[in-house]
Amino acid sequence: MRPSEHLCLFLNNFFPKRQRAGRESPEAYSQAQHAWAVKSYAFYADMISLEGKTVLDAGCGPGGKTLYYAGKGCRKIIGADIDENRIAHARNFLAQQHAPNVEFVVADLSRMPFEDDSFDVIFLNDVFEHIERPILSKVLAECKRVIKPSGSICMEFPPWTSFDASHLYDHIYIPWCQNIFSERTLVNVLNHMQVGRPVVGKLSVVDHFLELNRITIGESRRLFEEHGFKILRFEQIMLKQIRAFRKLPVLHAYLTRRVVAILSK
Repeated sequence: MRPSEHLCLFLNNFFPKRQRAGRESPEAYSQAQHAWAVKSYAFYADMISLEGKTVLDAGCGPGGKTLYYAGKGCRKIIGADIDENRIAHARNFLAQQHAPNVEFVVADLSRMPFEDDSFDVIFLNDVFEHIERPILSKVLAECKRVIKPSGSICMEFPPWTSFDASHLYDHIYIPWCQNIFSERTLVNVLNHMQVGRPVVGKLSVVDHFLELNRITIGESRRLFEEHGFKILRFEQIMLKQIRAFRKLPVLHAYLTRRVVAILSK
């Protein structure tokens, strides 16, 4: 092993192991998603209503978020994900609920099988950072195509400078590890640990890490502007809500936990 890999493994011993919810089974993950959706929806609740609306949960995973939104009075909500395994888990989760307004489909977000102006609200929660760079623009263009003129696209995501943006928190507990160590080092450490696959999805932990697009705060805003979106909200949610750090150049990016954005045509 290279010195940087030894260092990563050594430092990892000094950080507390995080007990992440939903790792026991696909059903547990769906239930954890449902709880996470409560927090993410609070970012938008003052600006949107789902009552009687047609909604798209883009990148829905195993369906927990979708079922939470469905309970907000949607006329219809579609959960879409490119991973057929996640959609299979979502349908199994749906079968245990009473939610006739919910449908799950396998779909590529860069080529969505929906008509123009189909949705009142689109959610992209914890999804934007997973969209590969070559198709980011296509996905945004598709979202703009299928959202109604009066609709809202709501998203929250960790920018690459966030303390947990690596999504490796089940194995590497060092905050900002993706900014401290090279990609090669982190991949080699994961392989040394012999990590396998998460409980949902077809990607391995390593592939899940490698698919991340490394989007930053400034890049995301520029992309929204380049695509001609109206930016109704663009907010940095700070670590521990330390708002004073927003005024400090560079440092504020590393203390930003999530970016919350609401867009319209």
